[in-house]
Amino acid sequence: MWFSGPVRRPPRTGSLGSVPMGSDHQLCPVCNDRDDSKHLESVRQDLCHNKGELMYCQTEQNRDRPRQGRRMTGANRPRWRHVYDDLRTQIERGDLAPGQRVPAELELAERYGFSRPTIRTALGHLQQDALITAGAGSLGRTVRSRFSIFFNASDFERGAYTDDPAKAVDQWKADVEQQGWIPRQVVTVTWMAAPSDIAEMLDVAEGTMLARRRRLRMVSKPPQNAEMPVMLADTWTPEDIAVRTVIGDDGQEFAPFLVERDVVVAGGIFRAIGCEQREFEDRIVPRMPTPDEVDLLDLQPGSPVGQHARIGIDHSGRRVRVLVSTWVGERQVLRYRLPANPS
Repeated sequence: MWFSGPVRRPPRTGSLGSVPMGSDHQLCPVCNDRDDSKHLESVRQDLCHNKGELMYCQTEQNRDRPRQGRRMTGANRPRWRHVYDDLRTQIERGDLAPGQRVPAELELAERYGFSRPTIRTALGHLQQDALITAGAGSLGRTVRSRFSIFFNASDFERGAYTDDPAKAVDQWKADVEQQGWIPRQVVTVTWMAAPSDIAEMLDVAEGTMLARRRRLRMVSKPPQNAEMPVMLADTWTPEDIAVRTVIGDDGQEFAPFLVERDVVVAGGIFRAIGCEQREFEDRIVPRMPTPDEVDLLDLQPGSPVGQHARIGIDHSGRRVRVLVSTWVGERQVLRYRLPANPS
C-alpha cells in the first residue's frame, strides 16, 4: 500500500520531542515519524518497522541509511536485512551449498513472515554480492560457486615460458592447469581505430589503426564447477607489427597475431616475429564493467571488474603492444612476487 500527501497525528512527547497538531511537518503514516514529502511518496508499509519500534524508515532512494541521529542496531535494521543476513550466513556456513537451489520467494515469505517485495529486496542484494544467481524461468536462483584463480603477474612473460607448442598450451593455460582447472579460450582478431586510453598507452594518435587480439578465457572443474568466463585478454598492437610473419611447422608463412585460434610458439608470438620486449609497465585499476564485458563475463548487476594493463617496450623505447586483462572481481586474484632489496 502506498501513502502520499501530508498526514498529521496528535502531539507526541518523549525523547524526540513533540509535534504540534498545526505543524507543517509531515508524518510517516507507518512509522509515525517526521519525514518529508519525498519519503511519503515512496515509502511502503511492509518496508517500515512497526509503530512500537519506530526506528527505521526505508525509502526507494536510500535503502540502507538509518534515520538521522539514530544508530541502526539489530533491533532496527530494515526487514530485508534480516533475511539477507540469515541467508548469507547459511551460504557461508555451507548449509546452502554451491549449486543448491535457493528457496522460492513465496516459501521465504512464509518462513520469515515478510512480504514478497521484502524477500525480493534481500535476494537482490545477495545476487548483487555474487552469492546467488539471478535465476531463469523454472530453474530459480541457485548458490554461486565461490573460487579464486591466481594470475601470477610477476612471472607472466618473464624468464622461461611454460608454453607447450605441441599441445597448443600457452602460458596462461599452463598456469591455470597447475592450479587444477581446465582452461579454454576463444580467440577473435579485429582491426580497430585506437580508443583514447589505448592510444595513450601505446603513444600513438587516437584513431590510429590497430589490431586487437581478444581471448575470452574460461575455466571449469567438473563436476562441481561448470565452465565459466574468468577473463578477457585484449592485446593491441600497431599494424606494422601485427602483419609480421613466421614459417609454420608445415612450411607455410603466416602472421600468428592475426590467426583466430590458439597460436603457441616458443617464447611467445612477439618474440617469434622479432619484436623483443625489454621492459614492461603495468597499470592496475578497479572499475565498473562496460555493457559488452557484462555479457561476455556473465557478470551480476553491480559487480566490479579488475583491469591489468601491461605495456611492452622494446630496446628502442617504442611501445610495441599493450595487453589489457579484465577479470571478474571475485574469480581472480592478481599476485605479484617481487624481490626485496638488501638493506
